[in-house]
Amino acid sequence: MEQLYHIVAIAQTGSISLAAERSYISQPALSSSVSKLETELGITLFKRTNQGVHPTEVGEAVIKKAMEAIGLLEDIRSIAEESTQTLTGSIHLAVEPFITNSIMVNTLTTFKNRHPNVNVLMKVGESNNNLRDIAAGKADFGVLMKTCDHPEEKDLCIKELFGDQLVLMVSRESPLAARSSVTLAEAMAQPLVLYNTEFATDCGVSELLRKYGTFHAAYRLDSFPMLEKVISLNECSAFVPKFMSEYFVNRESIVPLDISDTRLDISIVLAWSKRHHLSLIEKEMMGTIQSFCSMFDFPVKGAELK
Repeated sequence: MEQLYHIVAIAQTGSISLAAERSYISQPALSSSVSKLETELGITLFKRTNQGVHPTEVGEAVIKKAMEAIGLLEDIRSIAEESTQTLTGSIHLAVEPFITNSIMVNTLTTFKNRHPNVNVLMKVGESNNNLRDIAAGKADFGVLMKTCDHPEEKDLCIKELFGDQLVLMVSRESPLAARSSVTLAEAMAQPLVLYNTEFATDCGVSELLRKYGTFHAAYRLDSFPMLEKVISLNECSAFVPKFMSEYFVNRESIVPLDISDTRLDISIVLAWSKRHHLSLIEKEMMGTIQSFCSMFDFPVKGAELK
C-alpha cells in the first residue's frame, strides 16, 4: 500500500521531490520505493523529463487502479473513524482572501472544535494562482472566486457554492462616496488596487475587467490589510465580491457602490483535482464550508458531496 500511495503522490504532483515532501519521506527513499515496484511489476511507471515526471501509458492504468485501491482503504478507515467519532490527518487548503476574511473564519473555528485532531494548513492566495497549485497537487482543494474559465479547469472538479457579482469599493472621502452606484466606465476610470500573489498580472479580476476595456492598476498587492488601507486613504478603488460589502462597511472608511449598467458576475466555488481522492476529513471540511455559505443566505447550488 505504501508503494501505491507513493506512485499516486508522484502522479498528482508531477514531481518526485514534492511527492516525497507530501509523503513525509526522503526523495531517495521515494525513488527506491517506485523502482522496487517497477521491478516487481516488470514495467516502467514513469518517464522523467525536463518538465517533470509523467506516467507512462501503462503507468496511467496502474495509477488509476492504485487510486481505486486507496479509495477503498480510505472508505475502510472512514468506517472505523466514524465509529470512534475521531478524525485525524491533514488538510491542505488554498483559499481566496475575500473568502478567508469572511466565510473561512467561522468555518475553521467550527471545524477545529469538532475535529481537534485534524491539522489544517491553509494558504491564502489569488484564485488563479490557487487553481494552479490545486492542479499541481500542492493543495488538496480550494475555495476560490471564479471570474472566467481557466486552462487548469479541465483537470479539476468545480462545485459552485453561490453566485455573486463584483461591486466597487471606494474611500468615504471619494467624490463618488455620496452615490449608491456608478457605471462600469466610471468604475474602470478609477485608479485600482488588485490582489495579486504573483508578479504575473493574470488575476481573476483583471481577466474579467479586460473584457470591458482598459483600466489602470495603480497597485497589485498580496497583503489584504494594505489593500484596505490604500482604499481608505482614497488612493485607489477596488472591485470586490458583493458579499464582502458588510465586512468593508464595518471599517467605516470604505463605501460599497453597485455597478449600475453591467453585472460583473462571479462564482464562489470549491475546486479539487480529478486525480485527487477526497478523504473523509476533506469532505467534512467541504460540508462545513457549504453550511456557512447557506447561513450567509447565498443560494448554494448542487447536491451534497458524496
